[in-house]
Amino acid sequence: MSLTIKDVAEKAGVSVTTVSRVLNNRGYISNETRNNVMKTMEELNYTPNEMARSFLSAKTRFIALIVPTTENPFFGELTFHIEKELAQKGYNLFICNSLNDVDNEKKYLSLLQEKRVDGVIVGSHNINIDEYKYFENKIVSIERELTEGIPIIQSDNYLGGKLATQELIDKGCKRILCIRGDQHMTTPANKRAIAYKDIMEKNSLNYSFLEIPFQLSDEEKQAKVDKLFNGQFVYDGIVAGDDIIAKMCMNSAMKHEIAIPEKLKVIGFDGTKIVRQLSPEMSTIVQPIENLAKKSVEILLALLNEKNVDQVTTLPVKLLPSVSTQ
Repeated sequence: MSLTIKDVAEKAGVSVTTVSRVLNNRGYISNETRNNVMKTMEELNYTPNEMARSFLSAKTRFIALIVPTTENPFFGELTFHIEKELAQKGYNLFICNSLNDVDNEKKYLSLLQEKRVDGVIVGSHNINIDEYKYFENKIVSIERELTEGIPIIQSDNYLGGKLATQELIDKGCKRILCIRGDQHMTTPANKRAIAYKDIMEKNSLNYSFLEIPFQLSDEEKQAKVDKLFNGQFVYDGIVAGDDIIAKMCMNSAMKHEIAIPEKLKVIGFDGTKIVRQLSPEMSTIVQPIENLAKKSVEILLALLNEKNVDQVTTLPVKLLPSVSTQ
């Protein structure tokens, strides 16, 4: 069993508060008492952890991040940059993979209340979680509307949907399908589909949607994509909800001998480094993932310092054209 400051306090014959003051170098401590505590820690080979150092300050120096899964390229890259940014600010990251399960997310929230993290960054995609209304810690959200009063950091999803749709139209597409996520979810990403519809109507083109919820497994998503191509496929362009769906569409098109980009043009959304490296031929809308991470940390730390912050922060996206829309 690992040693605690309580063990140090008992052996040194002082209070836990006194040990904490020595660790944090706070408050008046006589040299004799300080030396006694330091000598005891050395004898016990005790290494203070961050929780011990935070005893008096009421700060754990831990921030929790709730995401659907770090296995997803977008959330994996986002997590990397958030952890990097927090480390530079002297904070540690506690990663919670909700696995797209409401009950998992609720369990994490309960655990985080008990473990007393300083704040929480939320990027999960579950809905109907009232616990956020009563959560005591400071929270910021990435690409999700949680509840009133919780700041949102988001990409310019409307601009992204507009750029993606216009790219296909400019390349000659007239029968464009938009693959979107669950429209019952209140999320800024819904604006991509709204932009698609607006641009299609502006160009006097018929619009069409296929819903593939983000919460589905990769196998379930692939099944829906395959069903699309197994039927009477009538489209010459696809605006995909993310790069994973876009790649699934490209793979399925190849299986059905639908040439890309000659017969079908496809554009994704996210533009993570790993996807761009593995599928450089795919056009995509690049989200500012590193800046989303930096801004979420900046706003959360501002909240922890009782500063006023903007309720909504929107960051620009950009079009990265490639072979799939030539």
